[in-house]
Amino acid sequence: MKTLKLTTILMLIMFATGQLFSQNADSGTEKEAVLKVMKSYKDALQNLTTEGTFELFAKDSEVFESGGIEGTYANYIEHQ
Repeated sequence: MKTLKLTTILMLIMFATGQLFSQNADSGTEKEAVLKVMKSYKDALQNLTTEGTFELFAKDSEVFESGGIEGTYANYIEHQ
């Protein structure tokens, strides 16, 4: 019985304080940031250029095309 009470109290404390330590990022702001990146990439594709696209990818990102790994974005662009 003591274990049940202790477990219940600990769970209530976790639920009450969990919100204090969670990330409070606005999902609307995150969505806008993603849309901005996607628009930048789309604009570069439509302009048939890679200018300004390298900062849209992490240095260790990998490009997959036609079922194969093409390597990092920089490596992929270099071999096009």
